[in-house]
Amino acid sequence: MLKLSAITYGGLDAVELVDEGTRLVIVHGVGPRIAWLGALDGANLLFWDERGTHGRGAWRLYGGHRLWVTRPDADESEETYAPDNQACEVREISGGVAVTAPPDDARIEKTIAIRTRPSGWTIEHRLRNVGDMLWSGGAWALTCTLPGPGTRYRLPLGEPEGAWDAFTMVIPRRWGGGHSSRLADPQFTLRDTELAFEALGLEAKRMVFARRGTLIMQDPARGELTKRARARVGARYPLGANLAVYLGAERFMVELETMSPMARLAPGAVLRHVEHWSFVPPLAR
Repeated sequence: MLKLSAITYGGLDAVELVDEGTRLVIVHGVGPRIAWLGALDGANLLFWDERGTHGRGAWRLYGGHRLWVTRPDADESEETYAPDNQACEVREISGGVAVTAPPDDARIEKTIAIRTRPSGWTIEHRLRNVGDMLWSGGAWALTCTLPGPGTRYRLPLGEPEGAWDAFTMVIPRRWGGGHSSRLADPQFTLRDTELAFEALGLEAKRMVFARRGTLIMQDPARGELTKRARARVGARYPLGANLAVYLGAERFMVELETMSPMARLAPGAVLRHVEHWSFVPPLAR
């Protein structure tokens, strides 16, 4: 049975959700951010920026899982880094909680809604146009994980059905803020059925279109996290990719990212992007 509790995390107001031995904490003092995920008696799978060292201008990373926006034909833009440092509205919903941030300068209101399900959690991301102008873009769901000794990551490839089987991979060599990625990178291994990767300390980014829309983190001591957001064939995605991974320099984090198709929102319209999370504790693997 789901148990909800009001707590503080890192000095910020938060809600703790505990269900079937799994603990999840969502911060609402800023953000919102899912700050903690793991076994109730275990360690956090997510990276949390306790020292507040990562950011861009007024925007702070904080860490955990966040909701960003993409722009047509792009992923990152100045609008992506809109600060989300204000307190959010919290509402209990059936099977979980919804946390809504104040609208940003583009008049887009961001909500993360978390619900339990029999095999894990449903994470619904909502972008609502509260302005009186058209807005176009997409939802970007980013999970900052904390790599540990023996942590491995996987991005499954291959079509689930049909005769055609192809995928697209984009390698950004340079992007905003002085970031860069290598083409020949020992952190990535392309196999017949997956892109496998591990954090060895080099900054890197890969963007992929894969219909399964699945990203997996496996840690021998803390457990396994799988998140899924199935792709829509024929839809328009940033740089043609529905998934992305980012490996931070010096192994400070690994981001697992899913993106929604591009959408045009009329005033009052809502874009929904849903991920399904499953967590397996280490002893059950």
